[in-house]
Amino acid sequence: MKEQSGYFTRQKNFLRSLVIFLIVSGKSFADGNPFPIGARAWGLANATIARSDYYAIGNNAAGLAGISNSAIFSTYDSHYGFDGINTLGFGAVMPLSKDMGIGLSIQRFGDKVYNQIALGAGAGHRINRFSLGLKVNYLQTAINSSAIVLSKKALVFEFGGIAVISSKLYFGAHVFNLTQSRYSGENRENVDTALRTGFLYKPSKNIQLSAEIEKVAASPVSFRAGLEYEVIKNFVVRGGIASRPQTNHFGVGFQGSHFHLDYAVHTHPQLGWSHHFSLAYVLGQSDKPE
Repeated sequence: MKEQSGYFTRQKNFLRSLVIFLIVSGKSFADGNPFPIGARAWGLANATIARSDYYAIGNNAAGLAGISNSAIFSTYDSHYGFDGINTLGFGAVMPLSKDMGIGLSIQRFGDKVYNQIALGAGAGHRINRFSLGLKVNYLQTAINSSAIVLSKKALVFEFGGIAVISSKLYFGAHVFNLTQSRYSGENRENVDTALRTGFLYKPSKNIQLSAEIEKVAASPVSFRAGLEYEVIKNFVVRGGIASRPQTNHFGVGFQGSHFHLDYAVHTHPQLGWSHHFSLAYVLGQSDKPE
């Protein structure tokens, strides 16, 4: 019985090591942006480039220009059911004026053996039908095991914009690692540069459709699309698909007067299921930023 228990422990450690290897070999947990923020985004397959909400601090800072209330939030992502490869995040956003908002975010992925940390501060400003956003990130990756000890850091800038084409159609664009920064250390490894562009379409009050494409460094172009439907007042369901790898996404959300609660799940063809949770507290009367 003891040998069987040891066998399962070795199998679990092997699978965990395999997942970490896939993450390390990809240079980041998610192409172009290592830390997508919010279960709402995950429920929409992270097709968020033209959206304006409290989680815009992690998805496109230009969306901060559309918020009218301050909010604080926390997020938790459980990836593929493995211990030690979860993401925990916190953030806060605040409007400075009717056309300008700022935000802070902090997230940590991994455990004491392998972890990635991202600290960010950003701002979004709206001028007529255009919103522009800038964010600066401090990224740190650390590995501390019996086989290897590594720590690398980088300062990364990202820039984005959202244009209001009509009352129903929004267009967004974003670049991560605008200055093509490199990690510190002997190898001076490049931080991936990512370009994203897409749209948000609202054919009715209760339905929102979003889609985007992304190009990361030498990787092929990937595609994402998401649908959000308000079933009853303040309660929504979400779905989405993404390519490279092909993943399916589902989610639900509730928006109370002060609390916003979101849950999402997505499937990976090889690694299985991931779960995502978000809780936001809105200071003042809750609104719908978009």
